[in-house]
Amino acid sequence: MKEIIGAHVALVREEGRRHVIDPDLPDDEWEKAATAARADTRDKGAWLADRALELLSGRAQGQPQPVEVNLVMTDRTLLPAAFGGTAPVDDCASIPGWGPIPGSEARAAVSAVLDSDTDDSSAFAWLRRLFTDPTGRDLVALDSTRRRFHGGLRRFLELRDPTCRIPWCDAPAIDADHTQRATDGGATTAANGDGLCRRHNQVKEHLGWHVRVESTGLDGEGSPRTGPHGIRITTPTGHTYDSTAPPILGEGWVPPVPDDWLDDVHLLDRPLPVDPWGGWIPDPPDEWFPQEDEMRAA
Repeated sequence: MKEIIGAHVALVREEGRRHVIDPDLPDDEWEKAATAARADTRDKGAWLADRALELLSGRAQGQPQPVEVNLVMTDRTLLPAAFGGTAPVDDCASIPGWGPIPGSEARAAVSAVLDSDTDDSSAFAWLRRLFTDPTGRDLVALDSTRRRFHGGLRRFLELRDPTCRIPWCDAPAIDADHTQRATDGGATTAANGDGLCRRHNQVKEHLGWHVRVESTGLDGEGSPRTGPHGIRITTPTGHTYDSTAPPILGEGWVPPVPDDWLDDVHLLDRPLPVDPWGGWIPDPPDEWFPQEDEMRAA
């Protein structure tokens, strides 16, 4: 308790001096500091919260947060001016691991980073284009010559498979795994890669489990070649389950509704969502659950 009270007192004391400018500064530096002080219109509570987060993360005052945040959005959401000047109907972006945000907030976040006048050379923004197949639904493949999934290929799988690809599991995908094992000749590619939770990455190595790629995302019939990335899981009892990569921001993607859209006006304007999977959610296989005798023994 006393440490927390001491930290709060120190923050309050610093906040009380935030608009005090050293009178001995040269005229140009004094004017620059005065301009910055006038531009800081945050109230006391907002300033205390921002400063506490800066200190906890080891940043200097005003230094941007050095962390990569994946902001997935279409070109129409990012640059509506290039498409007639109006935002799309589904003006929404997504932050993997967080959820949907309104398109206006996404554009404001990008603009804030680009307009930053910080002198810290480590603060910069990357605009990474992720290409989809001709339908706009699925991400296309990305190859690598490495044994492990690193760099851009790892980010690709994290964006394509945000949750475990085992159909009955919705845990976050934290392992980038070879569908066909590397020891069996499986390549380190997006086509042969999938995102799995730690538990299922280990379970699928047990005797009797088999996983193979059914669709790489580029091998559909006809021209142009289309189709999402799909794998087929065979359990020790011989049951098979298909797993299809969820849609990226393209055809077949149903944008989630941000919290601030949950009002009568927006709900009346939005069409009913269409489930791209047709409501099919497979049940876990019987062998995934322990037998009653084993449960009693445990």
